[in-house]
Amino acid sequence: MSNNYKETFNLTKGFWDRVGIGLSGICAIHCLLIPVSVALIPLWPAFEDLHGYTHLFFFLAIAPTVYLSLRNKHESIMVTTFLIVGVLSIFLAWLFHESLGEYGEAGITFIGSMLLIRGHWLNYKSKRSS
Repeated sequence: MSNNYKETFNLTKGFWDRVGIGLSGICAIHCLLIPVSVALIPLWPAFEDLHGYTHLFFFLAIAPTVYLSLRNKHESIMVTTFLIVGVLSIFLAWLFHESLGEYGEAGITFIGSMLLIRGHWLNYKSKRSS
């Protein structure tokens, strides 16, 4: 990308990692609130249908931030591993949500979110120090 693109969108070092940390944090908070939301499902029957798309939404929001964070070569394979395994975990939790059940899906998505936060944080730190 040209410098003009970066100036236009004010993209500083680590911008996409900060976005990824925020989205993954929101995803993790969502997973922690699953027991409360499951208890409230009888109050809102439509909520159950909406929840089926929540993990897909998180995946579609997080996957581009992982791609944009990884588009530059890394010196650390650990950063790449954390980010790829994290985003794949979220996708697989959504894909197999029927067989995993509500808590299994939330647990795997939470683990994926933690992996993403760790990967983005390591990537952010390495970009800031360079």
